[in-house]
Amino acid sequence: MAELAAPLVSKPAGTRLVIGLLLALTAAVASAALMGLAGWFIVRSAQTGLSSTSGFSWLYPSAGVEALAVIRTAARYGERLSTHRSTLDLLAQVRTRLFASATRLPMAKLRSLRSGDLLDRVQADVDTLDRYVLAVAVPAVVCTVVGVGSLTVLTIVRPFFGVVAASLLILALAINLTMDRGSRRLGGQLAVDRAAARARVIEAIEGRAELAGYGARELAYDELRDRFAALDDPARRLSVRSANGQAVIAVAAGLAVAAILAAGTGGARPLDSAVLAFAALLTLALFDAAKTIGSIGQEAGRARAAWHRLREVTGLARAAGRDVESPGGGDVASRPAGAPVGADVVIRRLSAGYGTSPVLEAAHLDFAAGSLVILSGPSGAGKTTLLSVLAGEQPAITGEVRVGGVDPYDLTYAQRSDYLTLVEADSGILSGTIEDNLRLARPEASGAEIDHALRVAVLSGSVERSTQVGPGGSFLSGGQRRRLALAQAYLRRPRLILLDEPTEGLDQATAAQVLTNLRAALPGTTIVAAIHARNAGDVVAYADRTIQLTDGMAVTDRVDESMAGR
Repeated sequence: MAELAAPLVSKPAGTRLVIGLLLALTAAVASAALMGLAGWFIVRSAQTGLSSTSGFSWLYPSAGVEALAVIRTAARYGERLSTHRSTLDLLAQVRTRLFASATRLPMAKLRSLRSGDLLDRVQADVDTLDRYVLAVAVPAVVCTVVGVGSLTVLTIVRPFFGVVAASLLILALAINLTMDRGSRRLGGQLAVDRAAARARVIEAIEGRAELAGYGARELAYDELRDRFAALDDPARRLSVRSANGQAVIAVAAGLAVAAILAAGTGGARPLDSAVLAFAALLTLALFDAAKTIGSIGQEAGRARAAWHRLREVTGLARAAGRDVESPGGGDVASRPAGAPVGADVVIRRLSAGYGTSPVLEAAHLDFAAGSLVILSGPSGAGKTTLLSVLAGEQPAITGEVRVGGVDPYDLTYAQRSDYLTLVEADSGILSGTIEDNLRLARPEASGAEIDHALRVAVLSGSVERSTQVGPGGSFLSGGQRRRLALAQAYLRRPRLILLDEPTEGLDQATAAQVLTNLRAALPGTTIVAAIHARNAGDVVAYADRTIQLTDGMAVTDRVDESMAGR
């Protein structure tokens, strides 16, 4: 967890965490001192009441009891505020970093994560990490400090007291740690199984229409019921182990107090009753602080399992060179404020695909800067693969690709965002309004710019800026969702726009109008659009260049090219 969170701990959050830990120690020490002092005071007052000649003053002890009670209450309240505030701030930063890392994953890696699994990591796994601070780190430090202090005081009162209390405490903790070995493993496995079950729930909700259509809802209900029922047994076992751990500590505390009372009242040198009461109650406070150790094992196991799942995402992003903290590099200029300057595309001896099996080969291709190029062909011809390579989402198996003189796969995330935009065939639309989604592309866009983007995408007559799009754009038609994604691409104003099936779901007239508007609105931007052969129609007439991808050799309508798609 430290590896994931340490770079994110801001100075205020770190300071609050330290303050919270100090307040937790103060509250624990005040609680132990309060129990001991109160026991001594009660017994001493009783002894004084039986004597008519005692000069004992109750003023100072009673003031001490009141002061310790106030300190304990105030410190515990302050500790809750500080540790919870700092922990929540830390988790917010971890969640932000995780989301950023996920967006920086190559598409092949990102798609390998199920949507429910990724959502569970961003939400539930991050929330689990708060137990590392609140239920593991803080209790361990408090128990250590209170234990050392209490044992020192008991040893000063009488060495035998310290030896007995320490021996029984060590024995109880050893038994707890032995049981915690299984608890750590069981807690970690329970966290993983719960995450899988929650991910399955999300998938079932997302696929509810398909489940209903195939009459499989009962099967899905039964599967989910079985998954969650299987979690009951390990959860019950963890609860039993936690209760057993606390029972061991309670028994050890009773034995320690019994031994101290027996030793303090017997022998040649019996101890003063008030001091003996102080020692007995301080011992109870010592073992009470140790009770939190009983659940540390399972909480640590859950936090560790969640941390490993989160590190998988950040590790994948880091391995791909797309981590949120990756420094910028190269000589690529960021997106200009005015009209963008198009990027030329150069492809030499390209072989691309997933794994080691190429689905696309191109010997020689050049796209001029500022041109509109259409890639046409049947499904499986390699259109989407070529766009992914040009977008830097996947590396070429062999060959060379240059966009504006640089390899797009070597660009950092920030550079690629400023340099190019890929509009996928299934571009995600977030729940909210049309304007909300457009401002994701350009937060500083004015109302006039948003209206112009809607006109470019031929949406201004059918939707308003305030139109709700629904979850995943479910309130919009397929054609409207595609045009909304095109409007977002226009607002980005990159040097290169890559469009995957931008005319799917549009009639020929609307498709031609959208491409014409986009070309006119961004005359300097290079636009490469992959369009299925059945949808190409008259759209190719608006292109500066058309490349036909087939199962054999591929040619253009202007220049002979060598490209094969398999």
